[in-house]
Amino acid sequence: MKCKKKKRLAFKVKAAICFGVVFSLLLAAFLYFYFIVGPKVVEVSRAQVDSVATTVVSDAIYNVMLDKNYSYDDFVDIKCSSNNEISSISANSINLNKFARELSTEAQILLDGLVDSSIKVPLGSFTGINALSALGPKISVHIMPIGSVITSFSSQFESVGINQVRHSIFIDVNIAISVILPLGSKNVDFITQVLICENIIVGKVPDVYLNGLSK
Repeated sequence: MKCKKKKRLAFKVKAAICFGVVFSLLLAAFLYFYFIVGPKVVEVSRAQVDSVATTVVSDAIYNVMLDKNYSYDDFVDIKCSSNNEISSISANSINLNKFARELSTEAQILLDGLVDSSIKVPLGSFTGINALSALGPKISVHIMPIGSVITSFSSQFESVGINQVRHSIFIDVNIAISVILPLGSKNVDFITQVLICENIIVGKVPDVYLNGLSK
């Protein structure tokens, strides 16, 4: 009877040890994949994700600019004094906000078309080892846009001659794309600045603009 109890106890101990070993290995594999392999795959796929996002932003800006035929005069109001000197340069916030809204909508439509898209990464990148990250056959990794497109404007004044200033208007676009991995996903933030229009302003521009105080 005592022999049977000892055997049962020994079996339970062995089972507990086996369970602990298996659980530890699975946990270690998960942590290694999540913290080592995941970032490495994202690093390898970063260039392709940036390329996809760049195409989306470029196409969205092209479509909006072509459809609405926006120009510099739609975004900036320049007022001159009685002696024909520039007295103020102000942004047309209504048109800028309209353009940003149209661009975000167009970019979101293009991004929605990426739901079933994928990129190719080398199998070696799943080892998490730098030396092997570019080796092996290419396998497909799904990507998916997350969140909304975030935009903001910035401008730059640059002197290009006597009483001549180049005024450039840029739009900054922020897109988040998720790289779908077997044990989870990793987000990649794509941020780019695109020139949407520029103009050579002829005349004496107030120093406040040239000093960057009105950017």
